[in-house]
Amino acid sequence: MLYLVGAGPSIEYLSLRAIEILRRASRVYVDTYTSIAPGLDAENLRAYAPGAEIVNADRRMLENESTKIIEEARHMDVVVLVPGDPLFATTHISLILEAYEKGVGAEIVPGVSGIQAVIDSTGLQLYKFCRPITLVYPEGFKPFSVIETIWDNMRRNLHSLLLLDLRLDEKKAMTIKEAITILLELEKELAKEVNGDLKIASSIVVGVARAGLPGSKCKAGKPTTLLKEDFPPPPHSLIVTAPRLHPLEAEALRRLCDCTEC
Repeated sequence: MLYLVGAGPSIEYLSLRAIEILRRASRVYVDTYTSIAPGLDAENLRAYAPGAEIVNADRRMLENESTKIIEEARHMDVVVLVPGDPLFATTHISLILEAYEKGVGAEIVPGVSGIQAVIDSTGLQLYKFCRPITLVYPEGFKPFSVIETIWDNMRRNLHSLLLLDLRLDEKKAMTIKEAITILLELEKELAKEVNGDLKIASSIVVGVARAGLPGSKCKAGKPTTLLKEDFPPPPHSLIVTAPRLHPLEAEALRRLCDCTEC
């Protein structure tokens, strides 16, 4: 069998189902590029997968060598272990589809997603979020579409969750402060072209560092406020809130994210 298993934000979030599968696995491929999940390494995983060969897998291995992994699963139990939920921020569904096409048994085991951990840290209401938006470093191009999407969400009174650029192979992870700086610069430039109001600059934004992990931090306020704040190391996420907060949301941001401007 091929198992696509979500590990959650850290090894402490492994479900009973995940542990059961790891115990009988012959090979475990650990996704090392989707996100940062403390404890997902060979030393810690040996306690849960004592009979397995543990392989640190980069994007090339899981995408370009998928046929090899599926052929292994024809003869043994193979686990692809992914930080967070196995399908929330990956293209790993292609592994499952290829396994089905080749007649190899496959199962998806959900995990606690980093996205849910971020939202839970804030107390904001899930039904008021748009689809997640990825903010990448503006290298070679300027992602104005991110600004336009956030503006559109504001018109619909929706929160915008931004997943920040994560390049683990380059040891590079976008921080909350970097994200805010990029957004403000892009918005200022785009607003001149479309003659629109600067909306992100005057909004309440929420920075969440290391959601679901020890030492996590949530801080909400105007962008200029967060630029003065210190955060623990990544992973980081940023939320641009809807213009009109529900009273419970405003209270949650005050209590959970130290917002004095909500």
